Amino acid sequence: MFCRYCGAHIPDDSLFCAKCGKRLGPREHPRLAKIVKTLHLKTPYPYFLILISLFVGWAIGPRQTRADYSHLKWRIELDRKMDVRDENLYQQALSLVVENTGTGAVQEIPVDLTAKIEPPKPAEVMAAFLGRRLLIMQRGHALPLTILLTGPVQAAEKKRYFLEGSIQATPPFKVTYEIREEGQRPILASYVVEE
Repeated sequence: MFCRYCGAHIPDDSLFCAKCGKRLGPREHPRLAKIVKTLHLKTPYPYFLILISLFVGWAIGPRQTRADYSHLKWRIELDRKMDVRDENLYQQALSLVVENTGTGAVQEIPVDLTAKIEPPKPAEVMAAFLGRRLLIMQRGHALPLTILLTGPVQAAEKKRYFLEGSIQATPPFKVTYEIREEGQRPILASYVVEE
């Protein structure tokens, strides 16, 4: 055998050239070569790219986590009202009370907060939760808001989450705040503001 770099005569089983010192033969990782040989692969790269693609898809894809709502009791309570009738502004400080009647703690509960107005009319309804104020109704059209109730609700305990509501509409009206299971139709709790 001859060295492909300097042309010197070398033994057939040489890894390095005795004259120029360069590495002979293909440069491959011994572990990777063993895996390729064991799995009878021609090249590991397509399989590696497929695995990487699947992992990236799993990492950035949506996670479908279902909270267990079956042992939870819900209600919305009014803490105080702050109405400015001259400006047709009606504000409420509310509490969403969640009671766990199950035997284990529940946490990370996603719920949808919506509002509806009767009779239908242009109205703006804002909701504030954890310091963020967001529209849940614009010009009389509902804009559902998904909120995540964090922190554990221990078995046989209640937890209170504070909400603020703000309605800009001309009376007479009836606005209903509704709490639903995330992406579901049944109402878990509701509160009616009537003017």
